[in-house]
Amino acid sequence: MEILAGGLAAAGACFFTNPMEVVKNRLQLQGELKAKGQFTRHYRGPIHGLFIMAKTDGFIALQSGLLPAICYQFVMNGLRLGSYSIMERKGFLKNQAGETSFARVLACSACSGFIGGIAGSPLFLVKTQLQTSSSDQISVGYQHKHSSMATAFKNIYKSGGVSGLWQGVTSSLPRIGMGSAAQLLSYSYTMEKLTEFGWFEKGSWKNNIAGAFISGFVVSVVINPFDVMSTRLYNQPRNNRIYNGYIDCVRQVLKTEGPFAFYKGLVAQYMRIGPHSFIQLVLWHHLRSRLT
Repeated sequence: MEILAGGLAAAGACFFTNPMEVVKNRLQLQGELKAKGQFTRHYRGPIHGLFIMAKTDGFIALQSGLLPAICYQFVMNGLRLGSYSIMERKGFLKNQAGETSFARVLACSACSGFIGGIAGSPLFLVKTQLQTSSSDQISVGYQHKHSSMATAFKNIYKSGGVSGLWQGVTSSLPRIGMGSAAQLLSYSYTMEKLTEFGWFEKGSWKNNIAGAFISGFVVSVVINPFDVMSTRLYNQPRNNRIYNGYIDCVRQVLKTEGPFAFYKGLVAQYMRIGPHSFIQLVLWHHLRSRLT
């Protein structure tokens, strides 16, 4: 039930935040391995990006990759939040004095993130490749041109076998591990401190909102460099690869695009994570009380 609650909460949030995930991925791929001024800037920010996508490819393009995105959120966050809840219930987050331990929360949240990330990686791969596909006028990055989720799985399996379905999985582990730790730690810590300072009552909707939005900001800043690398590695072609692994990806991006490239799509990242964290964590909070 813990896993079901986590999965349903994440899937519900995904429906509302998927358009910002689409534009975030395209911003991260825009100008891939090109110096500033040497590429066409189709998207000038998240809002402009949404407008251009809708104008060029229609409003349906804003929900590109929605099905695998929802499935991924259900699998990854179901396992992540579910396993974290089990660890919490078993007392793994407390030290010998019965207090919440920073180190234990960090370790448990990262571990739960790895579990979900590995299991959900094939769905993340398909989601990314569908979300970054567009008409030629506004295309960025490599274009896979899958017509559907089923076709994407078929094409990926045909070109790379079972191992091909886990392309980029090593890049997702630092992203999910750091993101999970930052989210769960900052969310729990913020709500605990707000209650301790007497600002909001424990468990209140105000406490949840504050915790979710502060957590979203922390996660966005922490996760974005890892997310850029993950998007690039998941989206690259199976054959004639652009990058020979994670370290090579970091090296090439730093050399050709500079250090600020690691924060491409940061505003879109927060505009997705902020609402997503709020909807997901609030739904998770209430679903846990009803299902467990």
